[in-house]
Amino acid sequence: MKKLATLLVLLIAGTGFTQAQFSRYIVQFTDKKGSAYTLANPSAFLSSKAMARRLRYNISYDSTDLPLSAAYLDSIRSIPNVAIINVSKWLNQVLITTTDANALARINAFPFVKKTNGIAPRKNTGHNGLSGTLATKAAAPAPARELTGQTGVTALAYGKMYDQIRVHHGDWLHQMGFTGRGMTIAVLDAGFLNYLSNPAFDSVRLQGRVLGTWDFVKNETSVDEDYFHGANVFSLLAANRPGIMIGTAPHASYWLLRTEDVDTEYPVEEQNWLAAAEFADSAGVDMISCSLGYNVFENPIFDYSYAERNGKTAMISLGADLAAKKGILVVVAAGNSGHYSNELKYVGVPADAEHVLTVGSVDINGIIGNTSCLGPNGAGLLKPNVVAVGVNAWVANPLNWEPETGTGTSYACPNMAGLSACLWQVFPEFSNMQIMDALQQSASQSANPDFRYGYGLPNMKKAVALLTKQYATASTAFNNCIVSVNWRSKDDTSSLYTIQRKLPGETGFSTIGQLASVSPSFKANSYEYRDTLKAAGGPVHYRILQAMRSTDTVFEIASLQQAIHTVCFPDNTLMTMPSPFDQQLQVVVNTPEAIDNMGIQISDMRGRIVYARKIAKPAGYYSTTVMAPGWSPGIYEIILYNNNKRIYSRKVLKK
Repeated sequence: MKKLATLLVLLIAGTGFTQAQFSRYIVQFTDKKGSAYTLANPSAFLSSKAMARRLRYNISYDSTDLPLSAAYLDSIRSIPNVAIINVSKWLNQVLITTTDANALARINAFPFVKKTNGIAPRKNTGHNGLSGTLATKAAAPAPARELTGQTGVTALAYGKMYDQIRVHHGDWLHQMGFTGRGMTIAVLDAGFLNYLSNPAFDSVRLQGRVLGTWDFVKNETSVDEDYFHGANVFSLLAANRPGIMIGTAPHASYWLLRTEDVDTEYPVEEQNWLAAAEFADSAGVDMISCSLGYNVFENPIFDYSYAERNGKTAMISLGADLAAKKGILVVVAAGNSGHYSNELKYVGVPADAEHVLTVGSVDINGIIGNTSCLGPNGAGLLKPNVVAVGVNAWVANPLNWEPETGTGTSYACPNMAGLSACLWQVFPEFSNMQIMDALQQSASQSANPDFRYGYGLPNMKKAVALLTKQYATASTAFNNCIVSVNWRSKDDTSSLYTIQRKLPGETGFSTIGQLASVSPSFKANSYEYRDTLKAAGGPVHYRILQAMRSTDTVFEIASLQQAIHTVCFPDNTLMTMPSPFDQQLQVVVNTPEAIDNMGIQISDMRGRIVYARKIAKPAGYYSTTVMAPGWSPGIYEIILYNNNKRIYSRKVLKK
């Protein structure tokens, strides 16, 4: 990224570079033959958490998961004046540094080398700038806004960050207890200046939720002394200074990975990003938050035309899509060159990737930022996907530790990423693409998306309702004229279920019962409603409505049909079927109490007893089948006795 806008990059584009000025190269291999790893043993190259993600979402392993051939890498290392910087197993390539033309010739002569490409110069050019995606800091902090809506003991003291969270109803999601706990996010950026001393990060540091760091630019562990931008982004996610600032996912865990060299702009940074994303995948992260983007470089031969920003050309876009296909939710900034009149106004890379959540920038009133890049991508795909607050967004100053404002899609991205993590915490059963779809369908322009706002501003209340409806399951079971309606959904005490029924011959549904959730926290619960039928046989329809009063939504979670193959009489103490009967008759007795000495007697109209039996009947239903092959056609009377006391009778017809 570059500090200056892409205009500065364009001014230097005409200088040109020759192949001899490169010192860093991508070496792409033809295959992975000789690899010591196999897809049958993924534990050799993936963490248990990474494998659990694949298993949870039924994602298979493929050749891109296998590490590069060790034999090929050893061959590269054996050549004098060549050093390996990092590798990409997804694209089967390695980044090397060398200034020896003979060494390059020897590498190209290997039969397993597909091609080599110069990717960065011998040394930095001194161009110190940031292209269109990194956010800018405000000249001075904006005036503090009055805080509203923070009431109750569970309300977080958001401080300056309240408005940028409230517009998504993210505060409601937090107050339900979903603050990112258990979720792991990799932040890929340009450095995280002073994150070790900034009090905004005391909580995440002291609780051990910074799981690790790595600088893919310098190949070292420390990222604390580098550029400020990543620290600002990190504060939007993880800040936790009550009353001053609280981020969108204050209780998530994080990997802080530096991939961007702010002093230059070359595709080597895409390769760094690939290496970092692959590391994040192997470590088992749930999400990647990426406030980086590219379209023009210091050497114009590397520039991506608008047509090439199609999600299928740039290394970083291919990598972002692969990360998504491995179950990671990749959230990406749209870019900050939307104010240009030429093709630079369109999203860069990897914001052009099909399966990433590309985020545009708005203010707290939902008004799009004039620099926020628009879509579609070069292939005509809708971008951005959604928008979030990135205009005058509050971040933690990495030098004086106080809140300050900045503007850019770089800040809209982590705002959205953190809330996405909290939403996914509620519904870990759903895949990254299902979470992304719920965010889009919950957004303000879901019915009419466009190339400026995408689907619009996501609403966490609506997203929870949408996913709850998708999560819910239901079934029915029939036994002796009682239909058991069973369902499972996610709810808390704000939920009320309404059970409705439509009997044979009825044209509409009527309410037959209601159940309120007693769950103090939002989680999965199971329910049963027993409906005693008093109607003729035939299909009976049920539906279940769930009202989530905290979201002001009512939605149908189940529509069911139960086939009834018997007759349920208005008075079902004694039931017989079929009616009329022929060769056999089923007799059903339903009493709430047990009868120790119950007699069943059947006689014809002349009083002759054709069947008699005594049993000990338990409480509830009892059923017996009476065979009647020699009975004459006509009317028969069934009489029930309790000991010798007649308690019930019914007449039936034999054909």
